[in-house]
Amino acid sequence: MHGGVMSRASERSLRGSTLLEVAIALGVMAMCGLGLMSTQLGLARQAQLAAARERAAFAADAIAEAARVAGATGATTDRWKALTASVVPDGQLTTSSAGGDASIASVSWAATPFGAASGSAAASRVAPCIDATAPAGRACVALAFLR
Repeated sequence: MHGGVMSRASERSLRGSTLLEVAIALGVMAMCGLGLMSTQLGLARQAQLAAARERAAFAADAIAEAARVAGATGATTDRWKALTASVVPDGQLTTSSAGGDASIASVSWAATPFGAASGSAAASRVAPCIDATAPAGRACVALAFLR
C-alpha cells in the first residue's frame, strides 16, 4: 500500500511538470507570433514607403522627359505640378537649372507618420535632394537631366 501512495505522488509530480512544459511552450509560441506580426507590419510600412518613392521618381522622370522632348512650357510644368500633388501625399515638384543644359527635377512629399513613429533612425532621417535638403518631415527624390 505504501508503494501505491508513492506512485500517486509521482503521478501528480509528472502532471505538474507536464503542465509547466505546456505553459512554457505556449509562451514561446506567443512570443514568436508577436515577432512575426511585427515583421509583417514592418514589411507593409516599407512597401508603402517604397511605393511613395516610386511614384515620386515617376513624376520627376515625367517632367524631365517633357522638358527634354518639348521644352518646358508653363502649362506643362503646372500640369505636372498639379498631378504630382495627387500622385504622392502633399507632393511638390520643382525644377531648377544646374548650369548649362543641365536641370534638376525634384519631388518632395510629406513623410508618412508611421515611418517616424517606428523609432528607427533611418525612417526619421531626412532624405537629401541633389541641390537642397528636404524640410523636416518631408522626403525627397531628385533627378538630373539635360534639356
